[in-house]
Order: sequence, then structure tokens, then C-alpha cells
Amino acid sequence: MTQKSFDTFRPVALITGATRGIGRAVAQRFALDGFDLALVYRSNRAAAQEATLSLVGMGARLHLIQADLAQPEAAYTVIEQTLAAFGALDVLVNNAGGTHDGAFAMMRPIDYAHVVRSNLIAPLRLSLLAALHLIASARAGRAGAVVMMSSMAGITGKEGQVPYATTKSGLIGVTRLLARRLGPHGVRVNAVAPGFIATEMVETLEPEMYEHVIAASATRRMGRPEEVAATVGFLAGGGASYLNGSVLRVDGGFLR
Repeated sequence: MTQKSFDTFRPVALITGATRGIGRAVAQRFALDGFDLALVYRSNRAAAQEATLSLVGMGARLHLIQADLAQPEAAYTVIEQTLAAFGALDVLVNNAGGTHDGAFAMMRPIDYAHVVRSNLIAPLRLSLLAALHLIASARAGRAGAVVMMSSMAGITGKEGQVPYATTKSGLIGVTRLLARRLGPHGVRVNAVAPGFIATEMVETLEPEMYEHVIAASATRRMGRPEEVAATVGFLAGGGASYLNGSVLRVDGGFLR
């Protein structure tokens, strides 16, 4: 997104899971692109405050929101606090999510249900609550965009990560549904499907879970959070004005 598009105002981006990994890189990208930022984190306020230090000096106003998005009422709190802080909402980035790995047949329902609530239901609920504000943004010629953080696992499936892969696939369906519903009102809804990115989540995995994937890619390396953030920034900007309901793979060219 070019700075020229926002000469007369500062757009507002709401980013969930914004204080580490890909979310942190997205926040940095949006700050550089001239956004004010509402940043959602789940529990570690000290870590959230530390992460925002990287944004100091970029000119963005920042508002931290603590919320466990697996809880139904959290989405209302997040939208209300964003509007109270900035008075508008122009872009929503549904990045927060988690995983519970292992043999699905051995999982407790409470464990995979939590993944579904966090990864799938929460982004849908946030998007629906944000819709009217995003429509207002689009009609005013500002932005009006949603970016969902799916995953390569949501496209290809992933052994040992059935709940995670299922919810990330579900986000692709949500993306296309919302694009059809909100597109006529000027709102664009797209998704990003990263491959293996060098984040804290990937660092917890055993190498045998991802080495074969990297070997099967055209690039033969892990991605960097800032490479995903660049794609998110593109989808939020005017350069992607004719992209709606799309899923952009940022996976190094996974060929299987």
C-alpha cells in the first residue's frame, strides 16, 4: 500500500495475535504503511509491551487489547476497544490461532474444540462484528479489507495436526463466503496461506515434521515472517483492489 493513498488520514488496522511471529511482522509492516494499530494479545502483557517497542518511532498510534479470542464475548470487547481508541476500523487481520498436535483419535474433545473456537469461530465472529465498520471504510474510499491467516496445512492437510489443518481449511471457506457477502459493499476479504515460517510455533516442532516439506519446495528454505507480512500488506492495499475471495500461498513453491 502506498503512502500516497493515505495523505489525508491515518487508517486503522486491527491485528490479532499481533505481538509475536507473523503477527508482529504484520504490525511492523502496517506501521510503516501509515496505519494506526489495535494489537490483540492473549495473556502475556509484558511480552506484548516489549513487542510494541519495535513500533515506537514509526509514527503509529498503538492500542493494546488483551483478549482470549476462544471466549465468545472477546470479539465484542476487541471491536469496542478498537472503536473507542480510534473511532474507525479500516482493515482486520485475523492472525491469531493455535494448534494441538498429536493423533486425532487420542485427543480429548475439549482440546480440539478449543482449536476450533480460536482458529475458526473467532475470526468469523470478529469479521461479522467488524463488517459494518469495514463497509463504512470502503464507502469512504479508505480501505475496507479483511485478511485471514490460513496455512499451507489448510490446503494440503497435515498429519498430526488434524484440528489445525481443518480450521485453516475452514478459514478459506469463510474467506470466500464473506467475499461474496461483503464484496458488493466494497469490502475485500482474502486469505494468506503460509508454508513453514521461522516463528516460535515452528521452533516447537520436531525437524522431521517439516524437513520433507522444505525439501519439496522450490525455494528450499523456511520463510521469514516479514515475507508473509508483505503479502498481508499487499492484500490490504489499493494494489489488490481486484482481488477478492483469493488465497495467496506464501510457501516457497511447495510442489507436492
